[in-house]
Amino acid sequence: MSKFIVLNPFQNVVASGIATTDLRHLLGTTISRIQLRLGGTTFTKAMMTLIQLKANGKVIWESTGSRTDSRMQWRGITANAAFLSLDFTEVRAKTRAAQMAGALDTTIGVRDLRLEVTIAGATAPTLDGVAEVNDPQIDANLAGLRPLIARVHFFTQTIGAAGTFPLLVPHFDPNAGGSIFKRIVVFSANMTGARVERNGIREFEVLSAAQNNYMGIEYGRTTQASVFPLDFMLDGFIESGVLDTRPAAKCSNAIAYGTFSAGETITVEAETLEPLDVY
Repeated sequence: MSKFIVLNPFQNVVASGIATTDLRHLLGTTISRIQLRLGGTTFTKAMMTLIQLKANGKVIWESTGSRTDSRMQWRGITANAAFLSLDFTEVRAKTRAAQMAGALDTTIGVRDLRLEVTIAGATAPTLDGVAEVNDPQIDANLAGLRPLIARVHFFTQTIGAAGTFPLLVPHFDPNAGGSIFKRIVVFSANMTGARVERNGIREFEVLSAAQNNYMGIEYGRTTQASVFPLDFMLDGFIESGVLDTRPAAKCSNAIAYGTFSAGETITVEAETLEPLDVY
């Protein structure tokens, strides 16, 4: 059964600055989700210009308020201006194993846990939240997932003109270790198509943003403006859906391409599964 634990009070919640909270009181649990509550005179998700979760001093999850909100809405989490979910699991998945993929089991090597939120341009903001936690993942059906945690990292990339170009996807290159990908989400106003090749074989390809969105809608996703997800868990099953670019998965080369109707600056966010000890 899930439990809900209030986060320790954030320190330094100011109009422009870095608000922080120590999460060591959550150690000993498996963290499924963190739900933040925004309040004050004027404080929006767009004013959360960087969100970082640090385990043992290393950044394991980073995004912004707006991009996190878009990714969560794509997954089917209802939009609400006052709340923002940081979901390490897959609440709409179809199996228990898939649902818990990425949950942060703090009993495996986590000694310190801290959440930092950079705020810019707010007026008298307030910030608090709760964590949804479960017991350590000792269930035999979850044993294989227990060492894996959800990681979100991003790169910013300049697209110089219309055309098809390789995407700078964090942790994608098998020569640098690769990763297990749940999704690659491209924040772009001009992206019109995508494909992914692994070991020279096309494993994901869509011909238009409209087609990509329609496939998402068929599986209960909620489309977002200027957001192009390459969703490898579209059907809700982790067992057959994730894209593994690690050498251990016999991946020797992998590349993702995006097709664009015009030049722009994009952000590529990767949702991956990794053991904590790789950081």
